[in-house]
Amino acid sequence: MGQVNVVNLSGAGGSKYITSAGPHTGDFYAIQFLAATQIDALEGNMEGSADLISDNHEFASGECIYGSFQSVTIDAAGKAILYKK
Repeated sequence: MGQVNVVNLSGAGGSKYITSAGPHTGDFYAIQFLAATQIDALEGNMEGSADLISDNHEFASGECIYGSFQSVTIDAAGKAILYKK
């Protein structure tokens, strides 16, 4: 079994605060939403992300999703923190 680097999972890799549509690129492991936000585009390892986008799912403030993300685009009214690996 591989080892998990707890330091990275606790945000030691840094983060990026986003308030504009994007795309925002990097190597991210989590997205925390700070306001009602829709994802308009997502590149990463999340199965079903195309359905999430086409369904116009709105994440509430405080919700998080985890995975391996390389590019995130949110709606113009959204706010989020992208946690770097």
